[in-house]
Formats: sequence, structure tokens, C-alpha cells
Amino acid sequence: VIIILVSVCVVSLTINNAFSANLIGHWPLDQNSGEEVKDVVGGHHGKIIGKTKWVRGQFGNGLQLTAPNNYVEVQKTKDLELSTVTLVAWVNFDSVAGRQEIASYADSYGIFAENGIFRALLYNGNNWNTTNGITKIEQGKWYQTALTVAKNGIKLYVNGKLDAETVTPAIAFQNFPLWFGGGPADNQFWLTGTIDEIEIWNDTLPPAEIEKLYKNPPSLGIVYPVDKITTSWGAIKR
Repeated sequence: VIIILVSVCVVSLTINNAFSANLIGHWPLDQNSGEEVKDVVGGHHGKIIGKTKWVRGQFGNGLQLTAPNNYVEVQKTKDLELSTVTLVAWVNFDSVAGRQEIASYADSYGIFAENGIFRALLYNGNNWNTTNGITKIEQGKWYQTALTVAKNGIKLYVNGKLDAETVTPAIAFQNFPLWFGGGPADNQFWLTGTIDEIEIWNDTLPPAEIEKLYKNPPSLGIVYPVDKITTSWGAIKR
């Protein structure tokens, strides 16, 4: 057992050092009960609002959202107010109609779907800049979505590949928390489907690293910080 754990530690350290940014928030959504969504890296635990269901996800379990006003709220924190950031989330839609928010922080950067395509959003202090993807969303299919925010704009990735990009002004943060599946700021763009494996990185991951995350998702135990090996090993055993 000791040999196995040491091996996991070595792999985790090696892969982490290969990334250009640090993982500062990771919500695996691998629980099967409770009203708290745990962040296994940064301790930014979320609260489930409304009636949701723990179901089978893309990796382990996931959280299914089926009705308006069902979402996850993570308290606002300066840790997540970054001028360069990467947001990653897995999603599976029960319906592709209308606009559905997947994940967003402070209503200032986020990923959503609208009319069958993915879109990325950035608030610049005056209005929202969006970039529209080209991937056609299929109901009942899992997608890895990723948003990178840099000083020169935003990029949207789907399943490890660049889907769209837009030059934008710098990001400006509003006084809202982190939401998964929608939020009361808009009170209308609720997600109908299942979310899984949400991550936030403290810099802009390059395309090769986004693709690496798609091919080697965190539940395989290879992108946790070394001091999270217990959690990582638990994911491997599943």
C-alpha cells in the first residue's frame, strides 16, 4: 500500500509541475449526499440551493439540476478575482433549449450555453463581452468546457479544442459569488442537466494544457496538489 501511495504522489507531483498555473479551486462533485459541495483544493465549499440530485457523473458522481432556482453558491472571495484565470467544467444537458449558465464567478466571467452552442462571458465594467462557440450541443452527451481569461481577451474550449476566441477589455468584478448552474443575479438562465468536475486555475492555461485536462481528468488523480493525495487516491479507487 505504501508503494502504491508513493507512486501516486510521484505522478501527481510530476503532472502538476507540468502545468503553467496552479489549481486553486476544484469541486469534484463526487459526493452522494448532503447540501455542501466540497472544494478539495482551496476550501471554497459551496452550498446547494433548491432541490438537486446526486447522480452518476462523467467521473464518479455529479450534481443534477432539474428546475429553476436550483444551483450551487460559493461565497465571494478575493482568491477568485484574477485578471488571468482558467475555468473548467463538465456538463451534460437534459435540454439544450434557451440560455443556461454552467459556471460563473461574480457574474463577471463564466461559461453558458444558448440555443445549442456554448458561449463564454466577460464583464468589463460597462457591459458583457461574449464569444460564441461553433460546437453543436447534443442532449445527453458529456462535454468538457473551458474558459481562459487573459489581458488580451477570452478563449472558449470544448472537449480540449479551441472553439472560439474574442479580444476584450480587462475584466471587472461585480459583487456576486461563484455560481454553478445559474444564479439569482439573472434569475432566469437555469441549467437543466448535470455538472461535474469544476476547476479554477490562477492563470491562463495554454491550449496543450487544456487538452491534457480533457484527456486526463482530475478524478484520475493526476492533477491534485501533493498534499491532497488522500483525496486523489480515493478517486483512483473508484
